[in-house]
Amino acid sequence: MNRELLIHLIQEELRNKYLMQSLENLGFDCSPYYLNISSEIIELAGVKEKTDEFYQWYNELLYNAVDGITFMNLDEMLEISSLDIYTKLEKEVLLKEKPKL
Repeated sequence: MNRELLIHLIQEELRNKYLMQSLENLGFDCSPYYLNISSEIIELAGVKEKTDEFYQWYNELLYNAVDGITFMNLDEMLEISSLDIYTKLEKEVLLKEKPKL
């Protein structure tokens, strides 16, 4: 896994989701402007089994992180949240790779 690249991509996806959600809360339709790079992030992370449940789990991580972000702490929280998501993604990938006894 390319750690720095993945953290950066996660951070940019979070930034996009936060901004789009903020604009939607003001009444704008932003659906065509969502940055949808989850599949690329998951691929780069080395996830072999890309199930619907896995995508749902990953998207929940993103949306939970976005809920904790405000404009006042945007950059700081993007850094913290992207690292947290990367760590959880890395753990999930390593758990899936463990041989079953």
